[in-house]
Amino acid sequence: MHGEKSDPQEAGDVALSDVPPMRDLAFSILSLLVDAAASHMRVEVAGVASTGRSQARLTEASMREARAAIDAANAVLSAVREIMEMDALRAIESMLTQVQIEYVRQAGRSV
Repeated sequence: MHGEKSDPQEAGDVALSDVPPMRDLAFSILSLLVDAAASHMRVEVAGVASTGRSQARLTEASMREARAAIDAANAVLSAVREIMEMDALRAIESMLTQVQIEYVRQAGRSV
């Protein structure tokens, strides 16, 4: 309506104080990507231990999805490495390395 002042924080607006720090967002995004890769390969993230279902060959689509998640995690990690806390960085790097090793192991079964 004409002449009415609009509230600077209308529905859909986010106050700067509501936005989490980038290091927290990065950790969440990286965790989701690592978890997605592990899920597509049917392994658990914590130790990247097989769930028992991984003995069967994975489909090409599952391997493609896992590879995309791994590649995306590596890209995000390289972009945010400098702002992450050391403990979080080590945790993500460890999980990502384990998932990458499992990917290579699974890819070797497909050959």
